[in-house]
Amino acid sequence: MSKAGPPTMGNVRARYARRLGLDHNPLRRRIDRIETFVRLTVLVLLFAAVPAGVFLAGSIADHVFMHQAQAQRASDHQVKAVLTQDAPMVGAADPYSAVETAWAQARWTAPNGTVHSGGVLVIAGSHKGSKVPLWINAAGATTAAPVNHRDVMAEVAVTSMVTGIAAILLLLGTEAIAVHSLNRRRSGAWDAEWRATGPLWTDHRT
Repeated sequence: MSKAGPPTMGNVRARYARRLGLDHNPLRRRIDRIETFVRLTVLVLLFAAVPAGVFLAGSIADHVFMHQAQAQRASDHQVKAVLTQDAPMVGAADPYSAVETAWAQARWTAPNGTVHSGGVLVIAGSHKGSKVPLWINAAGATTAAPVNHRDVMAEVAVTSMVTGIAAILLLLGTEAIAVHSLNRRRSGAWDAEWRATGPLWTDHRT
């Protein structure tokens, strides 16, 4: 009894071609080849276009966020605000540290010489007359500190991740819709053929 030899490269290619629907099987219909084309197109896009899109989105996000950070650093200023009242002894815990913070009234001078006052967030228990760093905009109003490089990288990472997930879901959703439509057409063709050949086959057996 002969034993089958090791698979050759040609046999392996033929096997994968058959699995992918790329062989010349005469039983495969045009709609089957269309489905194969759709699946292969989605597969290529998943492994080629999605990574390229993620890289492009990350590059654009990096440029935009860096430009915004530079513009904010150019327009905002850091000044020393002087507390005009004692801060409460008990405050809320800072989410990024164990320090408790509280709101207190303070006064500060903008670069144009105008004096402003308002509530600022300081360490709980800070005394009247204490000086605290404060970021203000060109109008002298308080504003958030300019974003740093780590913040920019976090925004770029989030943008890239969302872009990748959205692209994958879009491709898989498009594939599912296309395959569902092809299956409906295939079922309709099978029904039509059965209505045409079924009676002939039944009469032949009778």
